[in-house]
Amino acid sequence: MKKTIIPITAVLIATTVLLLGMWSYYSRVVNEIEQQGSNAAVYDRHYVVVSEDSSELWQSIYESAREAAARENVYLEWIGANSPANYTLKDSMKVAIASKVDGIILYPWGGLDVTEQINEAAKQGIPVVTVLNDCNESDRISFVGINSYQMGQIYGEQILNLLEDGMNRVLVLVNTSMEDVNTNLMYSQMNAVVEAGKPRTKKVEISAYSVDSTANFEAEEVIRDIFINSDSLPDILICLDPVSTECAYQAIVDYNEVGNVNIVGYYTSDIVMNAIHKGLIPAAVTIDTGEIGRYSIDALNEYLSAGHVSNYFNVGLSIVTKDETR
Repeated sequence: MKKTIIPITAVLIATTVLLLGMWSYYSRVVNEIEQQGSNAAVYDRHYVVVSEDSSELWQSIYESAREAAARENVYLEWIGANSPANYTLKDSMKVAIASKVDGIILYPWGGLDVTEQINEAAKQGIPVVTVLNDCNESDRISFVGINSYQMGQIYGEQILNLLEDGMNRVLVLVNTSMEDVNTNLMYSQMNAVVEAGKPRTKKVEISAYSVDSTANFEAEEVIRDIFINSDSLPDILICLDPVSTECAYQAIVDYNEVGNVNIVGYYTSDIVMNAIHKGLIPAAVTIDTGEIGRYSIDALNEYLSAGHVSNYFNVGLSIVTKDETR
């Protein structure tokens, strides 16, 4: 009998903690809105960003979304990143749904399946826009993200720029949180560009390595192992997320491989921009975070006003080299 009671008690305690967290969050939102209301601020809608990623990339996305929301008289806040309650992504979605917000901007990061929460939000009349990573099988109303074909094209062109005569080993660090279909499309297009564009005097061997970049420690460990094992050290290292890029940059410095391993990074954080300026990283693919923020707010507004919205918003990509940092 005791064996049955203990698990039930644990579930009840966990449920109680979650409900208390939801109530605390809801009360805080109400208080903030009431305080703003005392200053004659009345908002037409209340949206939330749900993301566990607090990197420079997401700080920039949130700021652009907040500015776009303010222009439309929408109150926007962030749940998940640096939460004192240490909510999981699913818990944050439950909090947002229980708070009856008008719309959710979601980053389904880390391979966590939040399809059930997206569908529950839809049942409750709360539209969800996914950003950068998609949940194709869910009832989300729209996806704001990168064209994987274009991304493969850009990375392929950068590989061609870095090739030397003889054999060139290229290693792609694939983020496990990316959807397989997007990863495969990017990877195949990158290969196609390299195969079509490489000179006869240059050979290329491209391989991939999966990295869980949701945990900085794991990304550091994987990249450290690559650099310790000289047999697996690539000539060109392709990074598809900010965490892997910064970890790879630190590794080439720590293991004195500057100039031996060329990194093509992702997103221009302050650290990466400084490395590019010094010539330690040849290039990085970057995205327009302003577009991401604006498109996310526009998608929710359009859906709530018109009842429909485009299924996909394509975000612009560009490449940054040393020339752009001068």
